[in-house]
Amino acid sequence: MKILFFAILGCFFIFETGAYAQENVITQDFLLDTQALGELASGEQAIEEAEESAKKILKQKPRTLRKQIFPTLRQKPTSLESEARATTYSQIAPFGLIWGSSVESTKRQGILLTPVLEKDYPNSFSASALPKPLEDFSKIDVSYGKDNKLWRILAYGKFIDDDATASKVMRLYTIYSALLNKKYGNKEEFFTPAKIEVIKKDERGKDVSVLEDAPLGNKNFLSQLQSGDAVLYSTYHNKEVGAALAVNVDGDGKSYIVIDYKNLMILNVQEQQTLDAL
Repeated sequence: MKILFFAILGCFFIFETGAYAQENVITQDFLLDTQALGELASGEQAIEEAEESAKKILKQKPRTLRKQIFPTLRQKPTSLESEARATTYSQIAPFGLIWGSSVESTKRQGILLTPVLEKDYPNSFSASALPKPLEDFSKIDVSYGKDNKLWRILAYGKFIDDDATASKVMRLYTIYSALLNKKYGNKEEFFTPAKIEVIKKDERGKDVSVLEDAPLGNKNFLSQLQSGDAVLYSTYHNKEVGAALAVNVDGDGKSYIVIDYKNLMILNVQEQQTLDAL
C-alpha cells in the first residue's frame, strides 16, 4: 500500500510500502527510557512557539514516508543561543541510539551501519546490533544528514499475516499508540475512511445507492488500507521530538506498522545556522 504518511513536518509523514511481517507478541520494554527530555535553553515564549509550530506541521497530511521533511521551527535566536541549543537537546533516542551522535560514534557503540540510498535523506544507514532492539520491528533506518548528526530514526514493523479486518495490525497499532502517547504526548489521530456503496430507501420507498464512510476495522479494512482508499496514522510530539505511527499494507496483503521519529531541536539548530549564514 502506498500511503501517505508522514509528510509529518513540512510534509511530515507519509508511507511507502516495504517488506516486513510480524508474528511476535509486543515487547514490554518500549523504545525509550521513560525519563523526561531536557528543557530547551531558550525562554518559555520560545518553547511555546516551537510547540505551536510543531503542532501545525504534525497535522499536515502525509504522503510517503521516505519523502518526509521535518518542520522548521521559526524561532529567531542569536548565534550564541543556537550554539547553546545544540548541546541542550536530550540524547535519549529509540532503540538505544543517541540523538546528535555522529556515524563514527554510533559505530563505537557496537552498532552496525549499512549505507542505504534514501532520496532527500543523505547519510542514511540501516542499523543493526542495536542496544535496545524490539521483537516487533524488523528494520531500523537512521539518517545523519550533511552535518553528520543523528536526527531521524525510521522503524519498520514485521510483516503480519492479517485477516480481512486488519485486526492483528490494529492491535499492534493500538498498543504502540498508547506507548508513544505516554512517552511524547499530544496525540492526534488521522483517519481517512474508504467510501462504500450502501443501498437505502429514498422518501418514495425506492432503493437508491449512496456512499458512506466505512468504519475502522470493517470487513474489508485490510484491502482498503492496501489500496490507499483508507488511511490511518497518528502523530505525537514534545518539545524536542516528533513521532508518527502509521498502519501500512504491502502489495501482498501483509500488514505492518511504521514509526518515524525526528529530532525537532536538531532540525531547528541546523535551520538557524543556515539563517545566521545568510
